[in-house]
Amino acid sequence: MASKSHPKSHQVAEQVQEELSSTPYKLTSLQPLSGGLANFIFKGRLTNPLPNSSYEVAIKHGESFIAGMPDSDWVIPTTRCQVEEECLKAVQSMPTPSAPCVTRTPKLYYYNSATNTQVQEYLPDAISLKDYALKHFSSTRDASRKPVCLDIGKSLGIWLRSFHDWANQPEQSALREALKKNANLQELRHMTNYQTLVSDVDTYPEILSDAKDVFEQVEKMAAEELKNGNLEVIHGDFWTGNTLLADRPFEESKHPNLYIVDWEMCQLNVHPLDLGQMTAELYELFLFKDIEEGKWIIEGFLSGYGDIDGKFAYRVAIQVGTHLIVWGSRAQGWGTKEQVAEVMAKGKEIIVKAWHKDRAWFEAGDLSCLFSRRS
Repeated sequence: MASKSHPKSHQVAEQVQEELSSTPYKLTSLQPLSGGLANFIFKGRLTNPLPNSSYEVAIKHGESFIAGMPDSDWVIPTTRCQVEEECLKAVQSMPTPSAPCVTRTPKLYYYNSATNTQVQEYLPDAISLKDYALKHFSSTRDASRKPVCLDIGKSLGIWLRSFHDWANQPEQSALREALKKNANLQELRHMTNYQTLVSDVDTYPEILSDAKDVFEQVEKMAAEELKNGNLEVIHGDFWTGNTLLADRPFEESKHPNLYIVDWEMCQLNVHPLDLGQMTAELYELFLFKDIEEGKWIIEGFLSGYGDIDGKFAYRVAIQVGTHLIVWGSRAQGWGTKEQVAEVMAKGKEIIVKAWHKDRAWFEAGDLSCLFSRRS
């Protein structure tokens, strides 16, 4: 992960180094890392090695403001940091599913609830799946990469289904209880997705105005989901930016290990949100950058997740379309103004077709795998 300095990062780094100076995680250096918006993230070099002989750790520090937007009015309670601690401890007991790529979460070494500082396992040479795709796939289209892309997607799908099923078991009742602390992030997610979807009609009337009624019904449906009491555990921010792998060409590592990071958005919600967010981000690789591998990974991902019914599939599609409109339109540097308009129009079409359950339309398009072998 490349270095990236947030505003106030230097001040926070000094505080973190002072805090850890009296712990086994005393540092000789601290370097800002990319990949985080809400929290400050660093790579730390330890004075003394860990039991596994490693000197490097990842450090996260949370504040009530967004690290990447310190002057914004958004306030995000630091209870999210405690939730991440609970999640990282809990998922260590989750059985590793059998899949082409080993998929797991980083280990948590240290957490201070008074300062919201964590020390986690550092993953050497790691890069996000998003950055990996932009770096290794953007120049040429190579069909020889399709098998490993399918395997990466399949592994992510198998892991996500295993996580969803595991977290719903009676033995994980303590985790589900802990996630009630993140109720405010349920509201934040609803606001940034579905309320923004509706408000974007006024921002982009030339693209979205003919779908206003459908968008309003979608927002109402999503709000009712949060009130019906049938919520389950989701990762809450499951996308290519929170999936890490080694920054090496596939020829050197045909089945790379995958790491699922950034658990502070973990919450009680509906499972299709996790699938929709990942699918949308992979689809954006194709829509903005013509990266065919994005669609191959989607195919593997949905196959790996396994059987879902039609209602579930349409709900995933609604989240895909919502994400394309709300976040695709705000992705800095991804495409031209014309491309952004096209992506938003595609998102609108996906939402409308899903809302009206137009299965034939999906089966004839890029997201046909969403409805493969579905009842």
